[in-house]
Amino acid sequence: MLNRFFIAFFLFFLFSVKINVPSVFAVTTPDFPACTNPAGTLRVENNGTHGVVGNSAEYKGKDSVYTVNDAQVLQCLCTEDSEGIQTNWWKISSLSDSDIQTLKNQGWHYVANGALWGLDNAAYMAKNSDYECGGGSVLGEATQDILGLAATGNVDRLFYGLIGFGGMLLLLGLLMQRAKK
Repeated sequence: MLNRFFIAFFLFFLFSVKINVPSVFAVTTPDFPACTNPAGTLRVENNGTHGVVGNSAEYKGKDSVYTVNDAQVLQCLCTEDSEGIQTNWWKISSLSDSDIQTLKNQGWHYVANGALWGLDNAAYMAKNSDYECGGGSVLGEATQDILGLAATGNVDRLFYGLIGFGGMLLLLGLLMQRAKK
């Protein structure tokens, strides 16, 4: 009798709680140097009015742009108000639309044509972060931004399903122990 109860309850549990394995969307992004210790070849450096990708404001200050490698450019803007904005430019060649969307969800901006920003005529992803600088010069300590966690889907169903299954096994064990007495 108890075995039939266990089998029936177990089958009911399996069919009523559909355990889905969540999808993991992760995009590996390259590492960039910090504006406090820039690396690469200085490409452009000038004082004046500047723009920042993803932001409609204009900034006055010193802008330094470094070519890190063929696919990476580092832009360091230090405003007259000592506000530092680092922009990591990543030339993308083979990212899927879902990868681009994942990066957008993590704060990256998609730029279809980098030539509009003085870069190569290619698609780029750009990410801004703040750093400390001093009045138009690149000084201070960078703040490191976490790009975000990979979107792993909704694991609540799996979690509660496993809790329920564990509770069912505990109850079954207690019933079996009681039946032996």
